Amino acid sequence: MSGSGPLVSTLLHVRMRVNDLDRTVAFYRTVLGLSEVRRSLSPRGSKIAYLHVPGSDTELEITEFAASGPVTVPPDLVHLAFRVDNMEKTLERLRSLDIPITDGPTETAYSVFAFIDAPEGYEIELIAPRSSS
Repeated sequence: MSGSGPLVSTLLHVRMRVNDLDRTVAFYRTVLGLSEVRRSLSPRGSKIAYLHVPGSDTELEITEFAASGPVTVPPDLVHLAFRVDNMEKTLERLRSLDIPITDGPTETAYSVFAFIDAPEGYEIELIAPRSSS
């Protein structure tokens, strides 16, 4: 490839296919605080919802397309990582919503992180700076 700079300039969205669009959108809105910015129906019939990630220009695209068959997410295949400001407050909120912690919290030299599962089994990593836990 010719040219000195990168070919791309911005990550616009990440797509995840799910079995139940409404349930998954509700999870990301209620548990993580993402906001739904738009919905559409693709030409092939996929239901699509775009969620805004606070503090980012990147969106999460959630898609339901039953014709592709059921979604089965293998363990440890992919995860989304989100920064949280305070791990203790995050864990308290998750407990109040009956969201199980699937791993952690684990402390490192610079951060503390924990995992939860979104609908369909997608893993979500929550990372806080060590000083905030």
